[in-house]
Amino acid sequence: MRNQLLWRSAHAIERALGPQAARRTARLAGAVEGLSDTGVHRIALRISPRLARQNPHLVKVSPRWAVDSVRVRRQGLRLELDLRDNLQAVLYYAGRYEPAVRRFLLSELRQGDVVLDVGANIGLHALTAARRLRKLGGGRVIAFEPAEDCVAKLLAAADSNNLQVEVIAAALGEREYYAALRADSRYDEADAGVRSLYGDGAVVQEVRVIRLDDWGRSLDRLDMVKLDVEGSEIAALTGGAQTLRRLRPRALLVEDKRSESSARLHAVLDELGYRPTGDVLDHNALFRPR
Repeated sequence: MRNQLLWRSAHAIERALGPQAARRTARLAGAVEGLSDTGVHRIALRISPRLARQNPHLVKVSPRWAVDSVRVRRQGLRLELDLRDNLQAVLYYAGRYEPAVRRFLLSELRQGDVVLDVGANIGLHALTAARRLRKLGGGRVIAFEPAEDCVAKLLAAADSNNLQVEVIAAALGEREYYAALRADSRYDEADAGVRSLYGDGAVVQEVRVIRLDDWGRSLDRLDMVKLDVEGSEIAALTGGAQTLRRLRPRALLVEDKRSESSARLHAVLDELGYRPTGDVLDHNALFRPR
């Protein structure tokens, strides 16, 4: 109840002192609520315009509090965040994003691992993996991300945190071509986390789509893949089938939240020799080799 009052007070403070003071107050409320995984989810409900109706009683984060650049330290990383993007806003207010995925990375990674983060966005998970591998004694993190603004943030964060992440400015698919990366009409165009090749919003940029099988011919090791590409997961897996069969990564973490394509996604992974473990980490299903 006290935390709900603090969220409400942010709106009152905005009327008295303006959006910057309101944002700081909401950050205090989020820091408390974000201590639990369910609290992180509630903060996403407070922020997302699409999810707002799922709990109309929650005090919402006002879009007026968003700024396009704020420097913070989150999850042990120095980052520059754009609060118009849902992912970055959750990270700002809650202090964490996809906490179950982060715990999995920290527990699963081993010295020398080669990790692919496909659909890396601003690189939060790629940077977490790189930081963990550095502590373990070495490894390799490769991030695929087609959006220019996200690539710039990822590279800047890697530099400011002195971390090694190889960034490939491309999307993965089942063939090589150029495609329109589109916004989602339900969100701000700056919301990078919901952009896709199938969006219904404005075209953000033209992006290169490549096959993992073409790019990864020189890979001689692959231990983990995280795949979150807003509906293009099946195409990315199909275009990487030879690589996945050849290198047999021990863990595939694949976003699986679309009921209309879930059965086909599981069928493709089954054909590749992977079975679901039953673990779902922040909408990402974990698959292991049979």
